[in-house]
Amino acid sequence: MGYRCVTANVNAGDSEFRLMEVVMVKKSPGRDDVSSHIVIIDNNQETLRHVQENWNDFIDNIIKVKKMEARDRTKVAESAEIFNRGLQPLFSRISESTNKNLLANLSKSLKKALLLMALERYEGDKEIICKVLGINRDKLENEMSLCGLNHCRKAA
Repeated sequence: MGYRCVTANVNAGDSEFRLMEVVMVKKSPGRDDVSSHIVIIDNNQETLRHVQENWNDFIDNIIKVKKMEARDRTKVAESAEIFNRGLQPLFSRISESTNKNLLANLSKSLKKALLLMALERYEGDKEIICKVLGINRDKLENEMSLCGLNHCRKAA
């Protein structure tokens, strides 16, 4: 573990914090995966000592959180694909109910699948999709962003 204090004072003050950058490199054949994380700690000497003594535990926790986030993204994508295949025949029936906000009571995976089907069926025309789903443009953009679909654009 490397440690470097930028300020000349050992303990600069009660209301100051220190930033520690954690750069992790995962070596794999053909490429290295580099990620950077910032850890903010208070400037108390006891806290700094605790961080130094338990640095490996901090790194382990960062790795665990990264794995959990990746696993959650994978689960949502897999569930959305399952729903997409299973609900394709029902989309016409679901989209006929324009007087209700269909997305309000659906799980994230089901929302993503429904949005993907609507984007495909209506070729990304968000105006028609809003009418079919019974929501406004802002709500559609918000739901697409929550489902990771904010990169989808209408073809020119």
